[in-house]
Amino acid sequence: MTDFDKNDIVCRHLQLTKENIIKAIREKNLSTFEEVQDETDAATVCGSCAADVEAILEEELRKRENGE
Repeated sequence: MTDFDKNDIVCRHLQLTKENIIKAIREKNLSTFEEVQDETDAATVCGSCAADVEAILEEELRKRENGE
């Protein structure tokens, strides 16, 4: 995954930052890419950020499993 700082834009079309995506994952207890798309609309316009969004989700799920 490209290393994003929390305020870096991940989805350029919707101006979503890494922090926006992480917040949705944590607050809504999301666990699939489709749930992240439904909640944030990330990767629904052109899809170029899909891999980054998936990587952020995987990182958050790993943290959740490890109790971080």
